[in-house]
Amino acid sequence: MVLLLSTLILAGALAYQAIDSVASHRATAESVLNDYAAFAAEQYAGRVSQDLQYYGVYPALTRLVNLHLTGGTTGVPTRVTLGRNANQQLEQSLELVGYTFRFDPQTGVLVTSPDARYPPAGLGDSLAAHARDHYDTTATSAMAVLDDGSRLRFYIYTLYRDPGTGPVGLGFEADGRVLADYFTNALRRGPLLPPTLVGGVSVDSLLSVRIRTAGGTQFLDLAGRTAPAEPRGYFGSYGPTAYRSLPAQFGGLSVIVSLDPAVADVLVIGGVPSSRLPYILGLFLLTAGLIVAALMQFRREQELDRLRTEFISNVSHELRTPLAQIRMFAETLLLGRVRSDEERGRSLAIIDKETRRLTHLVENVLLFSQSERRAVRLEQVVTDLPTFLQEVVDMFRPLAAARGTSLTVRSEPIRVHVDRGALQQIVLNLLDNAVKYGPEEQRVLIEAELHIDLARITVEDEGPGVPEADRNRVWERFSRLDRERDSSIAGAGIGLAVVRELTKLHGGRAFVENGKTGGARFVVELPGASLIPPTSSSPDAAPQDAIAGSPEP
Repeated sequence: MVLLLSTLILAGALAYQAIDSVASHRATAESVLNDYAAFAAEQYAGRVSQDLQYYGVYPALTRLVNLHLTGGTTGVPTRVTLGRNANQQLEQSLELVGYTFRFDPQTGVLVTSPDARYPPAGLGDSLAAHARDHYDTTATSAMAVLDDGSRLRFYIYTLYRDPGTGPVGLGFEADGRVLADYFTNALRRGPLLPPTLVGGVSVDSLLSVRIRTAGGTQFLDLAGRTAPAEPRGYFGSYGPTAYRSLPAQFGGLSVIVSLDPAVADVLVIGGVPSSRLPYILGLFLLTAGLIVAALMQFRREQELDRLRTEFISNVSHELRTPLAQIRMFAETLLLGRVRSDEERGRSLAIIDKETRRLTHLVENVLLFSQSERRAVRLEQVVTDLPTFLQEVVDMFRPLAAARGTSLTVRSEPIRVHVDRGALQQIVLNLLDNAVKYGPEEQRVLIEAELHIDLARITVEDEGPGVPEADRNRVWERFSRLDRERDSSIAGAGIGLAVVRELTKLHGGRAFVENGKTGGARFVVELPGASLIPPTSSSPDAAPQDAIAGSPEP
């Protein structure tokens, strides 16, 4: 038992170590993937801020300031045009420009170019407030992102110090679609992770990029990625994720770069290990179950050993008593110590009675041993039940008479297909049980009735009966009731077990119920029975009613 418990503890320790090892490996792999995501986010944030600043914002604002100076300090430039010295960079930059505006950062007074369509109300005040709170004097520009509830609006401006009027804000509303192109082109321009690391895996299938405002509103979701309905892998909806903010002049926009969990095997040797917890716990529980089963089996074997020891002791005791009686009275006869024919007859009767008891006990032990080895073979023949029961009762009469027990047989004219030796042992065991555990000078009733095609044989005594809770246990091998263990009545605990086994071999059943007089009523039902036809010449055709051991009252 100690060894089995030690095995269970060892299995638990191994399971814990396996789970801890997998968790450590997984944590390391996740850390590596998060580092890759952070590297890609850093690369992308730097690339998009550089492209947007030097190829979009700076050339457009420079052109706007020049036009403002050319048109005078009080005028508002019309839509920005290329001019004679335009180049491809400037042309690309001006695609970002919508309508232009000028505003006073102190008062919020706003003047827009004639081509402005539906500028939001209070735009000047919003830009003035943004300039006071967010404009970085070390930068050359700033971006204000306004959400009017229907769409995001982007306003890029610079603060220019006019010698005549003081600070003035010059800027334009950025075209959102063109702005999105800058973010998209920065992603497509090249890999964000070393090519030697990702091999031939394309950017689209490797990662997703989302652009969000400072308020958390999503502006773009690039590379065709959208949040799935259910989380994927071990990293939630998107996989290992890193956040990076663009420089301050870009209005608090931030980039979120997520690696696709499906490419974990490409980026990490061996990939991210799946959780082995269910599998390991299953194995541990299976091991625990097997060990518990082994412990139960061990205890059962101990109980069987105890029962076998008790059985041998009980059988030895039951054999010793009749043998002692036979030996004593046989010596009395051999030595001629009897004084009369009556004493000689009494001695022979005792020898006969004890010999019958020995024969019955030995037959029980043999049948029990054969049933344990599944070696019982039945030879069934048609048997007239009334005559057969009377013969068995006559055979048991000396044993019943020793306790003053009267046996009454009542049987309908039934014939049944049975093994005669097996049925004899069934009835003898039931009679022995009734006489042994019932009171002296009781009346035991043996009845046989036909129920459809079943021959129902009952043996009813006047003893204490069998408690309902023990009515299944009494049929088990080596089983004896507690009150029987505490009494002086000897018993091997196999008689009723033999009855049930032989009855099952006939295809019948055996059970116990309350008797009419308060004792126990043991019932055996055997199939294949029928009434003996009235025209039969058998002397058993009429019902039998006989008593053995005492006259019928």
